[in-house]
Amino acid sequence: MAALSTASLTNILQNSIDNLLLAEQQVRDKDVEQQDEVFVLEKFWTDLTMISKKLSFECTKIGICFTKLPAPTAIETSSLVTGVEQAVLSLVSVFYRLSSDYGSVLHFNVQYAVVRAIQSARLLLKVIKDEGGEAVTDRYRHSTGIVWQGCDLIEKCPQDNKAAVLKELHGQNSLVSDAFTEISEALQGDGSGWNCPDDSEESMEEDEKWTEQDKALIGPSVNLIKAAKILYKRVLAALEKNGSCATLDKVKELDQLYEDCKLVSKIVDTLILELYPPLNISNMEEQSHQLANLLQTALKTCAQSHIASEAEQPHIEFIHKAIEHNLDSMKEKLSQR
Repeated sequence: MAALSTASLTNILQNSIDNLLLAEQQVRDKDVEQQDEVFVLEKFWTDLTMISKKLSFECTKIGICFTKLPAPTAIETSSLVTGVEQAVLSLVSVFYRLSSDYGSVLHFNVQYAVVRAIQSARLLLKVIKDEGGEAVTDRYRHSTGIVWQGCDLIEKCPQDNKAAVLKELHGQNSLVSDAFTEISEALQGDGSGWNCPDDSEESMEEDEKWTEQDKALIGPSVNLIKAAKILYKRVLAALEKNGSCATLDKVKELDQLYEDCKLVSKIVDTLILELYPPLNISNMEEQSHQLANLLQTALKTCAQSHIASEAEQPHIEFIHKAIEHNLDSMKEKLSQR
């Protein structure tokens, strides 16, 4: 099949790509404070899911048409891309109805999914424009598969702010758990080879190693990471059991809990790098104290929120005491070196 060569077809496809890019930018720039007084969350999801399926259908149709002979004419192409553009505009219109009153974390998840769906449609049109029918025949399944994945993200989106926060916290928890496992396993050795480009014995021999004193010094920092791991476990359990989106205040509490926990996971990632040899004690101490402060903030947010029942208070107190104990232990070890 000959590649698309006429200027009219190229212009039609390029204009449509530009329109989709504009729509994508509108979604990115949407004012999260915009409200709809008659907004109903259940209807929002019904409409958004229906339109995402419509977009998937329109993209599949245009992909199929450009893999068959004869290739669509300029008029037919214009009609095909109009179907895609109308679906995208409907998607943007429905998304704009989502109020931040239903949660900023939910808003972020839906925004991301809608952007990905529009991007995938734009990519398909770009493949058709740049590479023509022959290339689309080879890449049809891949390109339309990306469209399906993009639209599928919308259907798999968390349906309320509790589900959105749970999703994000599970992701953060995985990062913290992996970090704790990584450093715990490394401590069984001497820490060498963690940043080697290869595993050759020569590289390992030349690499920096922990001394036994180093291992003792980083112990409290590792225990602070363990405290972060325990924090996520307790927060996730409490959120799963007691989390609610029944009132605006409860929705905001979940948003704040997400923000505070996100900072914990980020500082854990930074602290881990400071613990490997060569050990920079000043940086280790600074990052450890930052982690301790962020843990205390997250604990306070959790304790003051609706997810913390009376049964959770002993767990919160345990983590608080563990943080204080390890800060004291770090101070003592550093004073003795």
